[in-house]
Amino acid sequence: MKNLILPLLLTAALAGCQRDDCTDGVFVLSGQDFGDVPAANVAPMPGRLPAGQLPAGLQPASDGHFPGTRAYCSALAARSDYSDALKGNRLQPGQPWYVYRLDARWPQDVYPYREADWRLKAPARLIKKEESHGSGN
Repeated sequence: MKNLILPLLLTAALAGCQRDDCTDGVFVLSGQDFGDVPAANVAPMPGRLPAGQLPAGLQPASDGHFPGTRAYCSALAARSDYSDALKGNRLQPGQPWYVYRLDARWPQDVYPYREADWRLKAPARLIKKEESHGSGN
């Protein structure tokens, strides 16, 4: 029982931060360099999509829909998810990656897809490149 308490407390703390303390904006990780933003030709990060509307390159959930781009409440939270993004093939090892701020608000434009996994409800445009990591490391 004692071994279960610490993971539950950590999960609750992370979930609480995601819901209540997100005042800095909405952030995403990307393996694509969109250059200087904002730009009219930059496609928005996708939100939830039904199975029949998935463009090429998006990884659907088990039922065929796309749950929306993974969202973070800070640049630090996005950067901290780098290892998980590699495991999930959202980023490629050894390749550059970036953290972007979106034209979205927390919690209006995001929803909890799973525990400690927040997603965009609808497409959101990039407004600022917060970080660049050229080595993929």
